Amino acid sequence: MAQPKKAWNTPRATLTFVCAMALGTPVQLAAQPNALEEIIVTASKRSQSLQDVPMAVTAFSEQVIQEAGINNAVDLAILTPSLTIATNNQPFTASFRIRGIGTSQNDIALEPSVGLFVDDVYLSRSGLGMSDLTDIERIEVLQGPQGTLYGKNTNAGAISIFTRNPNLDEFEGYVETSIGDYNLTTLTAAASGPVSNSLAYRITGTVDQRDGYFDNGGGDDLNAADDWNIIAKLLYVPSDSLRVLLKGTHLERDTKCCAADSVQGASVNATLAERGLPTDKNNPFDHEIAVNVDNKFENKADSLSMVIDYDQGWGSLKSITAWGKADGSSSYDVDRSQLDVMSYVDAVSKGDSLSQELRFASPTGGPLDYQLGAFYFQSTTNGGDGSPFVFLGEDFLSQANQQPDIGSLLPAGVPNMAFVAQPGDSIRANVKLETDTFAVFGQTTWHISERWRITGGLRWTDEDKEADIMTAVDSSALSARLTGLSFLTAVTTPVDQDFSRSTSDVNWLLDTSFDLFAETMVYARAATGSKSGGFNTVNGTPEEREFEDESTDSYELGIKSTVLDDRLRINAAAFYTEIDDYQYQQQQDIGLGTLVSNLPAVETSGIDVNLQAQPLPNLTLTGGVLYMHKYEITEGPQKGDNLPFTAEYSATASATIVFPLADGGIYLRADYSYMDDHLTTDSANTADRDYQNRNLVNAKLGWRNDHWNVSVWGKNLSDNKYAGLTASTFPITTMDAYFLAPPRTYGATLRYDF
Repeated sequence: MAQPKKAWNTPRATLTFVCAMALGTPVQLAAQPNALEEIIVTASKRSQSLQDVPMAVTAFSEQVIQEAGINNAVDLAILTPSLTIATNNQPFTASFRIRGIGTSQNDIALEPSVGLFVDDVYLSRSGLGMSDLTDIERIEVLQGPQGTLYGKNTNAGAISIFTRNPNLDEFEGYVETSIGDYNLTTLTAAASGPVSNSLAYRITGTVDQRDGYFDNGGGDDLNAADDWNIIAKLLYVPSDSLRVLLKGTHLERDTKCCAADSVQGASVNATLAERGLPTDKNNPFDHEIAVNVDNKFENKADSLSMVIDYDQGWGSLKSITAWGKADGSSSYDVDRSQLDVMSYVDAVSKGDSLSQELRFASPTGGPLDYQLGAFYFQSTTNGGDGSPFVFLGEDFLSQANQQPDIGSLLPAGVPNMAFVAQPGDSIRANVKLETDTFAVFGQTTWHISERWRITGGLRWTDEDKEADIMTAVDSSALSARLTGLSFLTAVTTPVDQDFSRSTSDVNWLLDTSFDLFAETMVYARAATGSKSGGFNTVNGTPEEREFEDESTDSYELGIKSTVLDDRLRINAAAFYTEIDDYQYQQQQDIGLGTLVSNLPAVETSGIDVNLQAQPLPNLTLTGGVLYMHKYEITEGPQKGDNLPFTAEYSATASATIVFPLADGGIYLRADYSYMDDHLTTDSANTADRDYQNRNLVNAKLGWRNDHWNVSVWGKNLSDNKYAGLTASTFPITTMDAYFLAPPRTYGATLRYDF
């Protein structure tokens, strides 16, 4: 019978999950060896050392999350070279990308390419994970397709977030508060403890408030936050073999999000001056704006889940049952000025989901270990309620008629914009999308010898989708009365029709790993992923509404090595990925409205390297580099174009040092993040402004012991000004929008653990 991996090596102590960054108090430092601690992850749905998992995984412990100030998903992306996140008008439209692969979600029909999981529960909308990361135990970023164990919509990878569980042994918790510039005030409190020998609870809550960092000359400052959430858990362990965990969450967000700086056209500034209003400085990086419609995003979300673990020694069964519901509305000023040109007001959306996963796992230690499972997922997503939410304002015609190229927006033979548009024209929508997914899967690892393993996996998925789509334009323009067509019908195509589609696919995984030496493993991995198609809810004729399934084939060669007496960890992977029928959302050529289509083929390739080192017991260094050799469209009309939001080089570097002081330790952490020039728009029409780069420096200085942790911190200390996303030129005023990253921020945090 084969022995567990690395049984032939001298064993070393293993901590549950302590990252290299987790430097302890002076008492711990005195006893701490000059070596990196082992990192335990569950990327393969089993607890394993990170160095034993034959795939590229980036992991963050609770200590790292605290020290680096990872408060939301955007912070996570800044510390992960392979991960990029772009957000425009609201968090629900966030785009997550790993190694260049991902999809904007401006259309609610589009599903993510990076799967997001919280406590093993799949979130169908990436934006649901954009809120505060509260009471997190660890985060794992899995790179490359995860179609076998994680399922659909993991073509590019998966992000797994795990929150802390109740404590059955003793009462404990913490209180943490932060203050900072822009009137930042946050408060988090957690308490956990036993109710009886078999029952324990945990309750955590967070309140987060901050003024906006966009100085708005037309009203309240924008990109402000007013959020709160609560997490409650109940753990029941009646025996050594049975464990039941109940979880409930509630989240509310009332934010003035997500504003954009802009460069206004000459006609807008001239009109503003005529009316005695301040003209735009046309500095798109000064965080100074003036709009007459506030950006706002309101969201309420609830979830319930139950996880049952039943272990009989000869195998373990896991059941994950989850329900979720979210409602939101958003508004923003389309023209980004104090003129009444065009507005997007109180657009509502809501959705709910129900999922059930069953997973059986064999024990480890034998020549074969395996996992078998089944998964069911049902979701309903609604966009709009039939009320108008896009409006043409009183200044629309006067601005449009001043544009020399306005004729390009008009149908042939149309004399002027007034023929096809009038103030008060609006768009209505009422969309309902329903998805039913069922899958069965299995994965087996054969331990050929003590040093050589082969793993194979299969997943079959069947999915049905139904869409009830109604979009309509209400216009008083002459063209609308004569033909039913108007300017707004070029922004959204009116339709009132039901659609349906069914699809099934098979994903597979094959990898092999070999221990060259006691602490050096090499591996080869081939995997596939899939993402089902859907229906455009915004544009396209009925025949053009449907977009097709997307499929991914990925190949990876990697090495994981721990050398110099466990003081240096080197993980590197070379990858090549092909995507067929890549689902791609672009803004229309007129700069308004979007269209989802399939690009025939996309290819990416590169090298991903991560380093961790502990040259001294009190000094830990980490670094990561992503080199993208290729990230382009390889077939179709856009052949040769690079994928957006992807740079040739991305890198991170961090250092943490700690020294004894009094009955605790003083620590300093610094983080640097770099992203080379990259395209920041998904528009087919690009300009020099659509290429940005990023250089960020964050730092934290603090003192801590077993109970107290006090620190001062700063983010983006160099005040690097860059746009995470740039939009197509707004044709009515020739305005260019820049969705800027936050400026320099700073503050102080006090935490007490009891």
